[in-house]
Amino acid sequence: MVAPRVEASPWAAPRRRAESLRDRHGFVAEVLTLYIALLEVWEQAWAAARAGGGPEPEELAGWAAQQVLPAVVAATAESGPKPLVESLFPVADLRAAEELMAAWLAGEELVPVERYLARASLRGPLEALDAGAACARDPSPRGGRRCPRCGGPPQLSVRTDTGDHLVSGHRMLQCARCGESWGFSGSACAYCGETGGARRTVYAEQHDGPRVGRGEPVNPLSGNPVSGNPVSGNAVSGNAVDITFPHIRVEACATCERYLIDIDLGRDPLAVPEVDELAALPLDLYAAERGLSKITSNLMGF
Repeated sequence: MVAPRVEASPWAAPRRRAESLRDRHGFVAEVLTLYIALLEVWEQAWAAARAGGGPEPEELAGWAAQQVLPAVVAATAESGPKPLVESLFPVADLRAAEELMAAWLAGEELVPVERYLARASLRGPLEALDAGAACARDPSPRGGRRCPRCGGPPQLSVRTDTGDHLVSGHRMLQCARCGESWGFSGSACAYCGETGGARRTVYAEQHDGPRVGRGEPVNPLSGNPVSGNPVSGNAVSGNAVDITFPHIRVEACATCERYLIDIDLGRDPLAVPEVDELAALPLDLYAAERGLSKITSNLMGF
């Protein structure tokens, strides 16, 4: 008799990476402490959604409101930065909570704390279920600059590892909603599609560049100063040494004034894009200093 296949949890690698980066970069310790706490919630929700009796995709909003949202609120209250904890609010009733979940699945605009609660509550089960069916009410197109699975916007860009430092990897976009990855042109803006090289700029960290912002950058969640290596607003330099994020850069577009974080797995094969993007807070702050807006804020609002 063949033993039933046990599928490995998708949350083990993010947990290891988050713990490693939290120990390495004190300026994102609060953010990654909360992320690690949420991983426990997501793993339990993922397992429950995959188990017999889990929700059908069209029932996900109500199921997440009842089964996952309370755990997200509890984890945030225990491990989250004080400003985020203070912004939490009790969801009046189950119907209101379900409407909040349904709005995120339908692609509606939410205020930051609502977006955080919905996104954190749905991340685990969306990994397990048919995200396309769960997000069927979202009228966004599938494919191209939107997720082919659920229609969500891109959270970040990833360059695959070819095993050869002289060969650039393929570019992938990763969905902000369901985590799906899909191939995308390496020479086009992921927001507006601009392909003109003169309109697209890459920014990367340099050892001797100016600091992010004026004086010490500030963590918008905690209000505390962010310390770390300087970040340069010049084009990528091949001479950068002793830098914090050698595998991360900002890809910006002058046409739409949007950007997203790009993770190069060829430069750091141990990177977990979702986690490394959270840790790249100084680059987000630098982009904001230049008047750029992120295509999609990440889970923590950066």
